[in-house]
Amino acid sequence: MVMPGRVQNGVVILENGASLPDGTEVTVSVCAEVDRTKKKHRVQLPLVPANRPGSRRLNAQRVAKILAEDDLSA
Repeated sequence: MVMPGRVQNGVVILENGASLPDGTEVTVSVCAEVDRTKKKHRVQLPLVPANRPGSRRLNAQRVAKILAEDDLSA
């Protein structure tokens, strides 16, 4: 039996609402190669702006203060 489906969040979802009983042994084959050429986003450095890189001493308390000032959650 062949049943089409897709992987979503690491789980195979069968199309047309099909389902199989728990414990059913299956073999999964990939129909097409996954496109791994998606554009990755570059990180802009420095993450904490300063006039001179490395001029800010960051510790847990300083980072917490910066996050609180920007109203962000850690």
